[in-house]
Amino acid sequence: MARQAAYFVGRKLGHLLAVIVALAFAAPPAGAWTSSSSAFGVDIRIEGDGWGSATREEVETLLQAVADELIDGPNPVFAHPIVVTQGGDAPVALFEPGPAGEPRIRISARDRAWAQYAYQFGHELCHVMAGHTVHASDPARRRHQWFEEALCEAAGLYALRSMAARWRDDAPYPAWEDYAPMLTAYAERLLAEPHRRLPAGESPAHWLSTRLQALSDDPYRRADNEVLANLLLQRFEASPEHWAALYALNRDDASGVRDVGHYLRQWREHVPAEHRAFVAELAALFGFGEADPREPPALGPLAASPPATPDS
Repeated sequence: MARQAAYFVGRKLGHLLAVIVALAFAAPPAGAWTSSSSAFGVDIRIEGDGWGSATREEVETLLQAVADELIDGPNPVFAHPIVVTQGGDAPVALFEPGPAGEPRIRISARDRAWAQYAYQFGHELCHVMAGHTVHASDPARRRHQWFEEALCEAAGLYALRSMAARWRDDAPYPAWEDYAPMLTAYAERLLAEPHRRLPAGESPAHWLSTRLQALSDDPYRRADNEVLANLLLQRFEASPEHWAALYALNRDDASGVRDVGHYLRQWREHVPAEHRAFVAELAALFGFGEADPREPPALGPLAASPPATPDS
């Protein structure tokens, strides 16, 4: 428990210290394990059974670590705890919130398959950050939902790789440092799948143009989303502070959105100034407008091959 506390205190000392000290002396309420407060007020609540050999505290600690990789600053989204349950054949961020308005995520990982937990929860947490519930009440958004799906696939991969690097010598529990190579191997196996690679010599914009109609009709074309995710991952690994731009992704009424280029321009208009060049470059990468010449480039050129394993 001391190692777990030190892990979170070391990352967000000022915000977390009082919460962790309080938890050390308080028993969890009956029924559900209620998490400590993560960075900047993000709470995770583990509910239900089906976790196998993993305890609720272990699952909560793992998911809290995932949240800390993606959330590094004040956020406008998490006014309620995130309720996480186990079950089903596939992970999902449910459109319908809980009775108090809490976001609900269901994952299929169980036992101590920490890499699978990290990958699944990173993906679904991204949907919550992006305000995914608007898709349920605004069917017009489905035309552009494929972009959010690609972003969230990138988020799952990012969480895996970032945690793998951190856990080499800074895991929540000492024994979990041994899992760092497993996190890395899981991520690298996914990234190396042939269908995730952009064909040699083909630009992202041209490749996407041949699939855009199909993606607009069906945002869950996983093979296509995963090609885009590999490309997006490189950008976010170079500048992870831009995960905060997700909070502005679905701010507008989609009924007035003409096409995906318009959708991405609206996203850029709503993000804080420090994210605008980055969002503009993502749009330009996929052939939707040019980066704003008034703002300095956020990053250098993008390679078409999968990114290398981070050193730290």
